[in-house]
Amino acid sequence: MTFAPKSMDLKLRIRNLSSERVSVGFTLMELLVALLVGLLVLEGVHRIFVAGLTTQYTTSTQTEVNRKAQIGIDSVVSKLRGSSEVKDAAANRIWFLDQEGNNCRFRLENGTLFFRDWGASSGSYIGGTPVASDISVFDLDYYDENGQPTSIAGNVYSASVELEVKESRQSARLRSAVRLRNR
Repeated sequence: MTFAPKSMDLKLRIRNLSSERVSVGFTLMELLVALLVGLLVLEGVHRIFVAGLTTQYTTSTQTEVNRKAQIGIDSVVSKLRGSSEVKDAAANRIWFLDQEGNNCRFRLENGTLFFRDWGASSGSYIGGTPVASDISVFDLDYYDENGQPTSIAGNVYSASVELEVKESRQSARLRSAVRLRNR
Protein backbone atom coordinates (compact mmCIF):
# COMPACT_ATOMS: atom_id res chain seq x y z
CA MET A 1 0.00 0.00 0.00
CA THR A 2 1.47 3.30 -1.05
CA PHE A 3 0.42 6.55 0.23
CA ALA A 4 0.70 9.74 -1.68
CA PRO A 5 2.12 12.61 0.19
CA LYS A 6 -0.45 14.94 1.69
CA SER A 7 0.68 17.89 -0.40
CA MET A 8 -0.09 15.95 -3.58
CA ASP A 9 -3.59 15.13 -2.35
CA LEU A 10 -4.24 18.79 -1.57
CA LYS A 11 -3.10 19.87 -5.05
CA LEU A 12 -5.53 17.43 -6.67
CA ARG A 13 -8.37 18.75 -4.59
CA ILE A 14 -7.65 22.38 -5.48
CA ARG A 15 -7.42 21.49 -9.16
CA ASN A 16 -10.77 19.65 -9.02
CA LEU A 17 -12.50 22.57 -7.27
CA SER A 18 -11.22 25.11 -9.74
CA SER A 19 -12.36 23.08 -12.76
CA GLU A 20 -15.90 22.72 -11.33
CA ARG A 21 -17.52 26.08 -11.78
CA VAL A 22 -20.30 26.85 -9.39
CA SER A 23 -22.78 29.25 -10.99
CA VAL A 24 -24.80 31.34 -8.60
CA GLY A 25 -27.24 34.10 -9.93
CA PHE A 26 -27.63 35.46 -13.45
CA THR A 27 -25.18 36.97 -15.86
CA LEU A 28 -25.53 40.56 -16.96
CA MET A 29 -26.67 39.42 -20.43
CA GLU A 30 -29.42 37.23 -18.96
CA LEU A 31 -30.68 40.13 -16.86
CA LEU A 32 -30.75 42.48 -19.85
CA VAL A 33 -32.68 39.96 -21.97
CA ALA A 34 -35.20 39.38 -19.15
CA LEU A 35 -35.63 43.14 -18.71
CA LEU A 36 -36.24 43.60 -22.44
CA VAL A 37 -38.83 40.81 -22.53
CA GLY A 38 -40.57 42.29 -19.47
CA LEU A 39 -40.69 45.74 -21.09
CA LEU A 40 -42.18 44.31 -24.29
CA VAL A 41 -44.90 42.54 -22.28
CA LEU A 42 -45.66 45.74 -20.35
CA GLU A 43 -45.88 47.73 -23.60
CA GLY A 44 -48.41 45.23 -24.95
CA VAL A 45 -50.50 45.42 -21.79
CA HIS A 46 -50.36 49.24 -21.91
CA ARG A 47 -51.56 49.32 -25.51
CA ILE A 48 -54.46 47.00 -24.71
CA PHE A 49 -55.41 49.14 -21.70
CA VAL A 50 -55.34 52.39 -23.70
CA ALA A 51 -57.37 50.81 -26.53
CA GLY A 52 -59.95 49.64 -23.98
CA LEU A 53 -60.23 53.12 -22.46
CA THR A 54 -60.62 54.70 -25.89
CA THR A 55 -63.32 52.23 -26.86
CA GLN A 56 -65.15 52.77 -23.58
CA TYR A 57 -65.09 56.57 -24.03
CA THR A 58 -66.30 56.36 -27.62
CA THR A 59 -69.08 53.95 -26.74
CA SER A 60 -70.29 55.97 -23.76
CA THR A 61 -70.25 59.21 -25.79
CA GLN A 62 -72.22 57.59 -28.62
CA THR A 63 -74.71 56.18 -26.12
CA GLU A 64 -75.19 59.63 -24.57
CA VAL A 65 -75.65 61.22 -28.01
CA ASN A 66 -78.25 58.60 -28.96
CA ARG A 67 -80.06 59.12 -25.64
CA LYS A 68 -80.25 62.89 -26.11
CA ALA A 69 -81.54 62.51 -29.67
CA GLN A 70 -84.15 59.95 -28.62
CA ILE A 71 -85.38 62.11 -25.71
CA GLY A 72 -85.64 65.16 -27.97
CA ILE A 73 -87.52 63.49 -30.79
CA ASP A 74 -89.80 61.53 -28.43
CA SER A 75 -90.77 64.75 -26.63
CA VAL A 76 -91.67 66.58 -29.83
CA VAL A 77 -93.52 63.63 -31.37
CA SER A 78 -95.55 62.76 -28.27
CA LYS A 79 -96.63 66.36 -27.63
CA LEU A 80 -97.36 67.03 -31.29
CA ARG A 81 -99.32 63.78 -31.68
CA GLY A 82 -101.85 64.93 -29.09
CA SER A 83 -102.20 68.43 -30.51
CA SER A 84 -105.34 69.84 -32.05
CA GLU A 85 -104.04 72.74 -34.11
CA VAL A 86 -100.74 74.15 -35.35
CA LYS A 87 -100.45 77.94 -34.91
CA ASP A 88 -96.94 78.53 -36.33
CA ALA A 89 -95.37 76.17 -38.84
CA ALA A 90 -91.74 77.32 -39.09
CA ALA A 91 -88.90 75.07 -40.21
CA ASN A 92 -87.03 75.27 -36.89
CA ARG A 93 -89.79 75.87 -34.33
CA ILE A 94 -93.43 74.98 -33.79
CA TRP A 95 -96.35 76.47 -31.88
CA PHE A 96 -99.42 74.32 -31.41
CA LEU A 97 -102.43 73.78 -29.16
CA ASP A 98 -102.33 70.59 -27.14
CA GLN A 99 -105.41 68.46 -26.44
CA GLU A 100 -106.38 70.67 -23.46
CA GLY A 101 -106.12 73.83 -25.58
CA ASN A 102 -102.81 74.99 -24.05
CA ASN A 103 -100.36 76.95 -26.19
CA CYS A 104 -97.18 74.85 -26.55
CA ARG A 105 -93.94 75.61 -28.33
CA PHE A 106 -90.73 73.83 -29.24
CA ARG A 107 -87.72 75.84 -30.38
CA LEU A 108 -83.98 75.41 -30.77
CA GLU A 109 -81.69 77.99 -29.21
CA ASN A 110 -77.90 77.72 -28.95
CA GLY A 111 -77.94 73.94 -29.36
CA THR A 112 -80.67 73.34 -26.76
CA LEU A 113 -84.23 72.26 -27.57
CA PHE A 114 -86.75 74.09 -25.36
CA PHE A 115 -90.40 73.29 -24.66
CA ARG A 116 -92.78 75.96 -23.37
CA ASP A 117 -96.37 75.44 -22.22
CA TRP A 118 -98.08 78.81 -21.97
CA GLY A 119 -101.47 77.54 -20.96
CA ALA A 120 -104.35 79.52 -22.45
CA SER A 121 -102.28 82.68 -23.10
CA SER A 122 -100.43 83.02 -26.39
CA GLY A 123 -97.07 84.18 -24.92
CA SER A 124 -93.85 84.06 -26.92
CA TYR A 125 -91.01 81.67 -27.76
CA ILE A 126 -88.78 83.06 -24.98
CA GLY A 127 -88.00 80.79 -22.06
CA GLY A 128 -89.09 77.22 -21.53
CA THR A 129 -87.83 73.94 -20.20
CA PRO A 130 -84.71 72.42 -21.78
CA VAL A 131 -85.55 69.06 -23.34
CA ALA A 132 -82.25 68.06 -24.97
CA SER A 133 -78.84 69.64 -25.52
CA ASP A 134 -76.03 69.50 -28.10
CA ILE A 135 -78.58 69.62 -30.92
CA SER A 136 -77.20 70.78 -34.25
CA VAL A 137 -80.29 70.19 -36.43
CA PHE A 138 -83.99 70.62 -35.61
CA ASP A 139 -86.09 70.61 -38.77
CA LEU A 140 -89.82 70.33 -39.18
CA ASP A 141 -91.68 69.62 -42.42
CA TYR A 142 -95.46 69.99 -42.50
CA TYR A 143 -98.07 68.16 -44.59
CA ASP A 144 -101.76 68.75 -45.29
CA GLU A 145 -104.55 66.16 -45.16
CA ASN A 146 -103.54 64.86 -48.62
CA GLY A 147 -99.91 64.36 -47.61
CA GLN A 148 -98.71 67.37 -49.63
CA PRO A 149 -96.17 69.79 -48.14
CA THR A 150 -97.72 72.93 -46.67
CA SER A 151 -96.48 76.08 -45.01
CA ILE A 152 -99.92 77.20 -43.86
CA ALA A 153 -100.25 76.44 -40.15
CA GLY A 154 -104.01 75.91 -40.27
CA ASN A 155 -103.65 73.19 -42.94
CA VAL A 156 -101.16 71.01 -41.02
CA TYR A 157 -102.39 67.43 -40.45
CA SER A 158 -99.01 65.75 -40.05
CA ALA A 159 -95.38 66.67 -39.60
CA SER A 160 -91.94 65.20 -40.07
CA VAL A 161 -89.42 65.95 -37.32
CA GLU A 162 -85.66 65.63 -37.84
CA LEU A 163 -83.20 66.07 -35.01
CA GLU A 164 -79.42 65.67 -34.91
CA VAL A 165 -77.22 65.66 -31.82
CA LYS A 166 -73.44 66.12 -32.05
CA GLU A 167 -70.96 65.76 -29.22
CA SER A 168 -67.21 65.39 -29.68
CA ARG A 169 -66.85 63.31 -32.84
CA GLN A 170 -70.07 61.36 -32.29
CA SER A 171 -73.47 62.18 -33.78
CA ALA A 172 -76.97 60.77 -34.04
CA ARG A 173 -79.65 61.86 -36.49
CA LEU A 174 -83.24 60.77 -36.01
CA ARG A 175 -86.30 61.41 -38.13
CA SER A 176 -89.89 60.67 -37.25
CA ALA A 177 -93.29 61.37 -38.76
CA VAL A 178 -96.31 62.22 -36.64
CA ARG A 179 -99.99 62.74 -37.42
CA LEU A 180 -101.99 65.15 -35.30
CA ARG A 181 -104.62 62.85 -33.73
CA ASN A 182 -106.97 65.53 -32.49
CA ARG A 183 -107.16 67.32 -35.80
